[in-house]
Amino acid sequence: MVVSEDSTLVDFDADAALSAARGVDQEGVRLCVEYTPEEFHTLYADDVTMALYGDREEMVDHFEQVHSYVHVDFTEKDLFTEIFRGAGAVRSFVTYMDHVVLLRFIADQQGLFVSADPDVDVTALVKAVEDEIYD
Repeated sequence: MVVSEDSTLVDFDADAALSAARGVDQEGVRLCVEYTPEEFHTLYADDVTMALYGDREEMVDHFEQVHSYVHVDFTEKDLFTEIFRGAGAVRSFVTYMDHVVLLRFIADQQGLFVSADPDVDVTALVKAVEDEIYD
Protein backbone atom coordinates (compact mmCIF):
# COMPACT_ATOMS: atom_id res chain seq x y z
CA MET A 1 0.00 0.00 0.00
CA VAL A 2 1.30 3.45 -0.93
CA VAL A 3 -0.01 6.72 0.51
CA SER A 4 -0.25 9.59 -1.97
CA GLU A 5 -2.26 12.69 -1.06
CA ASP A 6 -2.32 16.36 -2.01
CA SER A 7 -1.02 19.06 0.30
CA THR A 8 -3.61 20.60 2.62
CA LEU A 9 -1.61 22.20 5.39
CA VAL A 10 1.24 24.54 4.44
CA ASP A 11 1.38 27.79 2.47
CA PHE A 12 4.26 26.78 0.18
CA ASP A 13 3.78 24.33 -2.69
CA ALA A 14 4.50 21.07 -0.89
CA ASP A 15 3.18 19.05 -3.84
CA ALA A 16 5.73 20.65 -6.16
CA ALA A 17 8.46 20.12 -3.55
CA LEU A 18 7.62 16.41 -3.30
CA SER A 19 7.55 16.13 -7.08
CA ALA A 20 10.96 17.81 -7.29
CA ALA A 21 12.38 15.43 -4.66
CA ARG A 22 11.05 12.41 -6.52
CA GLY A 23 12.44 13.91 -9.73
CA VAL A 24 15.91 13.59 -8.23
CA ASP A 25 15.35 9.96 -7.25
CA GLN A 26 11.93 8.40 -7.91
CA GLU A 27 12.64 5.23 -5.94
CA GLY A 28 14.87 6.70 -3.21
CA VAL A 29 12.34 9.11 -1.68
CA ARG A 30 10.41 7.10 0.90
CA LEU A 31 8.26 9.55 2.84
CA CYS A 32 7.06 13.15 2.71
CA VAL A 33 5.09 14.85 5.48
CA GLU A 34 4.05 18.51 5.71
CA TYR A 35 3.75 19.97 9.21
CA THR A 36 3.17 22.94 11.46
CA PRO A 37 3.65 23.12 15.22
CA GLU A 38 0.03 22.01 15.64
CA GLU A 39 -0.50 19.29 13.03
CA PHE A 40 0.93 17.15 10.26
CA HIS A 41 -0.27 15.55 7.04
CA THR A 42 1.36 12.70 5.13
CA LEU A 43 1.72 13.48 1.43
CA TYR A 44 3.57 10.36 0.42
CA ALA A 45 4.64 7.08 2.00
CA ASP A 46 6.02 4.34 -0.24
CA ASP A 47 5.51 0.62 0.21
CA VAL A 48 8.85 0.26 2.04
CA THR A 49 7.73 2.83 4.62
CA MET A 50 4.26 1.33 4.91
CA ALA A 51 5.78 -2.13 5.47
CA LEU A 52 7.26 -0.83 8.73
CA TYR A 53 3.74 -0.58 10.17
CA GLY A 54 0.85 -2.99 10.58
CA ASP A 55 -1.56 -0.49 9.05
CA ARG A 56 -1.99 3.22 8.38
CA GLU A 57 -3.33 3.85 11.90
CA GLU A 58 -0.12 2.45 13.41
CA MET A 59 1.91 4.72 11.11
CA VAL A 60 -0.13 7.76 12.13
CA ASP A 61 0.33 6.89 15.82
CA HIS A 62 4.09 6.76 15.30
CA PHE A 63 4.08 10.03 13.37
CA GLU A 64 2.14 11.65 16.25
CA GLN A 65 5.00 10.65 18.57
CA VAL A 66 7.53 12.14 16.18
CA HIS A 67 5.43 15.28 15.75
CA SER A 68 5.47 15.87 19.51
CA TYR A 69 9.12 16.90 19.01
CA VAL A 70 8.55 19.20 16.03
CA HIS A 71 9.10 22.28 18.18
CA VAL A 72 12.79 21.32 18.11
CA ASP A 73 12.93 22.15 14.39
CA PHE A 74 11.68 25.67 14.94
CA THR A 75 13.81 26.18 18.07
CA GLU A 76 16.89 24.95 16.22
CA LYS A 77 16.12 27.29 13.32
CA ASP A 78 15.91 30.25 15.70
CA LEU A 79 19.09 29.16 17.52
CA PHE A 80 21.18 28.88 14.35
CA THR A 81 19.82 32.16 13.02
CA GLU A 82 20.80 33.91 16.26
CA ILE A 83 24.20 32.26 16.73
CA PHE A 84 25.41 32.53 13.15
CA ARG A 85 24.54 36.15 12.47
CA GLY A 86 25.04 37.24 8.92
CA ALA A 87 24.94 33.66 7.61
CA GLY A 88 21.43 34.06 6.23
CA ALA A 89 18.22 32.20 6.82
CA VAL A 90 18.06 28.60 7.99
CA ARG A 91 16.25 26.64 5.29
CA SER A 92 16.84 22.95 5.98
CA PHE A 93 18.39 20.32 8.20
CA VAL A 94 19.81 16.97 7.09
CA THR A 95 20.30 13.99 9.39
CA TYR A 96 22.22 10.94 8.19
CA MET A 97 21.45 7.63 9.89
CA ASP A 98 22.59 4.08 9.09
CA HIS A 99 19.63 3.23 6.87
CA VAL A 100 17.96 6.54 6.04
CA VAL A 101 18.56 10.23 5.45
CA LEU A 102 16.06 12.57 7.10
CA LEU A 103 15.54 16.02 5.60
CA ARG A 104 13.58 18.83 7.23
CA PHE A 105 12.76 21.98 5.30
CA ILE A 106 11.58 24.97 7.34
CA ALA A 107 9.61 27.97 6.06
CA ASP A 108 8.50 30.26 8.87
CA GLN A 109 6.41 28.05 11.19
CA GLN A 110 5.79 25.37 8.57
CA GLY A 111 7.88 22.44 7.45
CA LEU A 112 8.31 19.56 5.09
CA PHE A 113 9.85 16.28 6.24
CA VAL A 114 11.36 13.94 3.65
CA SER A 115 13.05 10.60 4.21
CA ALA A 116 15.26 9.02 1.59
CA ASP A 117 17.61 6.13 1.04
CA PRO A 118 21.18 6.88 2.15
CA ASP A 119 22.53 6.52 -1.39
CA VAL A 120 20.33 9.33 -2.76
CA ASP A 121 22.16 12.43 -3.99
CA VAL A 122 21.21 14.48 -0.94
CA THR A 123 22.70 17.74 -2.22
CA ALA A 124 20.62 17.50 -5.40
CA LEU A 125 17.54 16.57 -3.39
CA VAL A 126 17.95 19.52 -1.02
CA LYS A 127 18.46 21.94 -3.91
CA ALA A 128 15.44 20.62 -5.81
CA VAL A 129 13.13 20.90 -2.80
CA GLU A 130 14.48 24.28 -1.71
CA ASP A 131 13.98 25.63 -5.24
CA GLU A 132 10.27 24.83 -4.92
CA ILE A 133 9.79 26.05 -1.36
CA TYR A 134 11.85 29.22 -1.30
CA ASP A 135 11.75 30.56 -4.88
